[in-house]
Amino acid sequence: MSITFLDVGQGDATLVSADGHHVLIDGGQARDDAIVPLRHKGIRQLDLVVATHAHADHTGGLISVLEDKPVDTLWYNGDEHTTQTFEAFLDAALDSEARYVEPTRGRTKALGGLEVTALHPGDDTQGSHLHDRNIVVRVSEGGCSAVITGDIETGGELGILSSSMEVDADVLELGHHGSRTSTGQRWLEAVDPDYAVTQYGEGNHYGHPHGEVLERVERAGAEMLGTGAHGTIRMRCSGGEWQARTEAQGPVVAGDREAEAAPGVPAEEPPAIEAEVGCIDLNAASAEALEEIVHIGSVRAEAIIDARPWSSVSELNAIHGLGPARVGDIKEQGEACVR
Repeated sequence: MSITFLDVGQGDATLVSADGHHVLIDGGQARDDAIVPLRHKGIRQLDLVVATHAHADHTGGLISVLEDKPVDTLWYNGDEHTTQTFEAFLDAALDSEARYVEPTRGRTKALGGLEVTALHPGDDTQGSHLHDRNIVVRVSEGGCSAVITGDIETGGELGILSSSMEVDADVLELGHHGSRTSTGQRWLEAVDPDYAVTQYGEGNHYGHPHGEVLERVERAGAEMLGTGAHGTIRMRCSGGEWQARTEAQGPVVAGDREAEAAPGVPAEEPPAIEAEVGCIDLNAASAEALEEIVHIGSVRAEAIIDARPWSSVSELNAIHGLGPARVGDIKEQGEACVR
């Protein structure tokens, strides 16, 4: 079995190959993120494409894959989204001849000796945020195994652990690009990986990967790899023995620690991006647009509109259910702003 973690910047795209079969899990954001490497590898068709959830940094690159390559089966969780990228992804999926499946916990697709098993979501998994029902898969072949997580967060991790699913694996992709919202201690101990991989863009404004997550990985004794530091990561396993090749050398560095050390940036805040073009203005955005913000469902979107005007994103802690931790997540996501 080989696993290639494609360097797509601040996004996810993972190719798994074994016994002549190919599985693509997410495709990055840009149209060329996944299709160009697939062409270079001479891959003519895909047995399975997994779109973990609807965010553009995971589905954007799948559009050209679905348009260009024959795909036997497409796994997606069925969640709807309002962005143009998602609409284009949906159109490409409908126009392809791929068999569409909404997998839930325990569903397995066997491709020769390669097995792909859905660990999340469960049959009754609910949630107001797109990460809540993010698809997580375990891939295995012979004595080799890996868990690919997309943007699963700690609540989803605990949901998997409460089931009887096998989660231990040699390789673990850190959830949500190495964010502190993911890769909790219990999850890390249960998977017990030899290698931890995080997909992120160097210098991203979210501060990924976060230092506390890297510290947990270090304490767990796993070797840390990351696309932001190492470029595309190619891993191959035979008989339980893994070899990894990277395009670059050097340590995976905590993005939030770099931000804290940057001149003129307060230690307690990530680099400010509230004035970024295209951000979601709390004082002007529609309810539908506000729901793009993490932890903001329809009820909280209406509460934000009712409480206008806002002076800062920090004031969101006045909304019921938005404590300091969730407001921190909102700031980390970088979508919300006040103009």
